[in-house]
Amino acid sequence: MYAVSIEKSIKRILKTPLVTRAMRPEFGSKLYELRDREFNDEYKLLATKYTYEAIDKYEPRVKVEKVNFKLDPVSGVVTLIITLTNGQIVEVEND
Repeated sequence: MYAVSIEKSIKRILKTPLVTRAMRPEFGSKLYELRDREFNDEYKLLATKYTYEAIDKYEPRVKVEKVNFKLDPVSGVVTLIITLTNGQIVEVEND
């Protein structure tokens, strides 16, 4: 039995920049590298790649089926809408 839900686990993985944890520098994702970048096809490709890599490496309970994006034009915040193979949808803001 896991103490943390899949949704919380995924949010923690994706919001943790690589090398920021002293005892686990390899934990996290590279999504932080995309902050303040133009939201275009390259951004979407890299965000999808970083999402798949991080979840595949650190969350053994699920796999990613697809990643979609929602952009708030006022704030510029990009929300990743992650659909998992178990049907669950997790939304994570890359703010």
